[in-house]
Amino acid sequence: MAEILNPDKLRSKALQNGQPTSTSINIRRLIDRILTHYSSDFVVFRELIQNADDAGATSFHLEIKCDASSASSAETHFNNCTITEIRAINNGHVFSTADWQRVATIADGNIDPESVGQFGVGFFSVFSYAEEPIIVSGKEYMIFIWQDNKFLQTLRHKLLVEQQTKTTSIILKMRDKYILRIESILDNSRITNEDVPTINLTQLKAYFAKALSFTRNMMTLDIKVNQLLVFQ
Repeated sequence: MAEILNPDKLRSKALQNGQPTSTSINIRRLIDRILTHYSSDFVVFRELIQNADDAGATSFHLEIKCDASSASSAETHFNNCTITEIRAINNGHVFSTADWQRVATIADGNIDPESVGQFGVGFFSVFSYAEEPIIVSGKEYMIFIWQDNKFLQTLRHKLLVEQQTKTTSIILKMRDKYILRIESILDNSRITNEDVPTINLTQLKAYFAKALSFTRNMMTLDIKVNQLLVFQ
């Protein structure tokens, strides 16, 4: 089993020794404009599932990490917790050299007209959650780094042998505060006037239940919150 990857350590190594590549889309304002076209509910998860399906994945695992004070065996205990990280893991083909090159020039998308995702412009939706997304696949990983808060650069780096894997993971360390809500709970104890975006777990599970209809290869989808399996 591959070692659990720490995004902060990955970033540090990439900054020290990573292979840099400037992306075709290099202005933050332009990415923000792209994000306005990908603002529907669960668009990030849709893009990640589609990308996994295009890679021939048969399974997709979503892991949500939040700041719950202790381990729990009931999903209701995570209501109103702050989400700190989201990981999407699939068992599709690991990245080839061409895949890494394509994702570094992400606006070019996939030349395969039958592919519905495959790291085209829609992948930029992940920036709505993470300032510096990380892609881990096979023996390597790539992190997106901002230069001068305007220019986007990718850094590609080899993984240690014990970190290498046969899967592909997208690691999103949350840039803004997001609250996990459980729709079945009516809890007013922590409601404030603060306008904090939420991810509704009940609605997300309903979306995952429908997601197989737009995939060709996917057979299983599951969701974990702090390692607790809440949907399969």
